[in-house]
Amino acid sequence: MMHARLLLAVCLLPLLAHAAPTLRLVSDPWCPVACRAGSDKPGYLVELARAVFEPAGYRVDYQEVPFARAELMINRGEADGFIGVLRLPKRSSWAFPATPQAISRVCFYTRPDSRWSYRNSMSSSELPSVGSIKDYSYGQEIDAKLADSKADALSGVDGLERNLRKLAGHRIDAIVEYELVVQYQQHLNRTPLRNAGCSQQADELYLAFSPKRHDGAQLAQQLEAGIVRLRQTGQLARILQKYGLQDWAANAPARPAR
Repeated sequence: MMHARLLLAVCLLPLLAHAAPTLRLVSDPWCPVACRAGSDKPGYLVELARAVFEPAGYRVDYQEVPFARAELMINRGEADGFIGVLRLPKRSSWAFPATPQAISRVCFYTRPDSRWSYRNSMSSSELPSVGSIKDYSYGQEIDAKLADSKADALSGVDGLERNLRKLAGHRIDAIVEYELVVQYQQHLNRTPLRNAGCSQQADELYLAFSPKRHDGAQLAQQLEAGIVRLRQTGQLARILQKYGLQDWAANAPARPAR
């Protein structure tokens, strides 16, 4: 009888594992927000999502996908959540948490010996050759500058690494990237870069949920409440510390009344 019960338990394990609903989260890698899937540091927002949703019975499956493909997957309902996106009009049907999960300016970076600097007042023609990521939005200010510039937009999940190699090889003169991302690269003692100037306002970025999920708004609220709870227990700080970060809310700008 005991052997029969053990055999039954072993047979049920795969069924129990599949019984947990899966949250499919996608992003192109942009450490420290979303990094390499399957690594011990998959990104702080990946870890926060797991800390919030897995105790609630979900299985969080994070996949690296090129940015444009990830956006298409969310719109089609082929993925449930997109890690680290702006709240744009074209995403008005997506479900967003009430507050962002990352706040960062967009900056231009050059080789250390460069003397070029970005100014908000300059025209697109005054930009050097800039490496960017295809289909990214860098916020209204920077997007307007890049639209008519000599920006070299790369696609794929390794766009940042390729842009850094192109910059080091003098094939481009600058890259445009979120300050949060480059600060993490420097935290890891990677390629030395010079900050050549940033956008006037910081962007707010979110883990947003697919409009095809009927419970998308509920998931967004659950994430919001869960992060508040992680902040109160100190688990948020412990996760961020792994990436050399501090709580983004500490330096968040005052939010306008709505």
